[in-house]
Amino acid sequence: MLKKYLDEAVFILDELIITTKDDIANIKEARHSKVDESVAKKTKLIKEFEIAKKNLDTELVRISKNTSDVASSLDDEIKTKLVIMRERLENLNTVNKEYARHVVLVKEFFDSLTKKMFNIQTDSYSSDGSGDTFYKAKV
Repeated sequence: MLKKYLDEAVFILDELIITTKDDIANIKEARHSKVDESVAKKTKLIKEFEIAKKNLDTELVRISKNTSDVASSLDDEIKTKLVIMRERLENLNTVNKEYARHVVLVKEFFDSLTKKMFNIQTDSYSSDGSGDTFYKAKV
């Protein structure tokens, strides 16, 4: 079962990485119509990963109760898959950071454009805490 859970987790992480890279490409090409679809897909994948991770954790706890040294009870294939899963998590972290940079740049662009067009402040972190804005941008 452990191998199955690891395979599921790695597959889901791969899908999240691909989807996030697609999001970055869509931002660069200003294809904002794909945002809703992507958010829904990533939300579903994250829920699936949480389930796979929970199952994986449960299985590892079960194994640890049966043996004093978990590492020695795992075969080489499982150890390799754990390394692969860690690499995918690190890769997803890197891709998410790149995605966040692009999102922040787009938000700053729209904020500056709005300020110039309407001569209003659109910073949601206003000093008075009111957060009142002329419109709400969906980022």
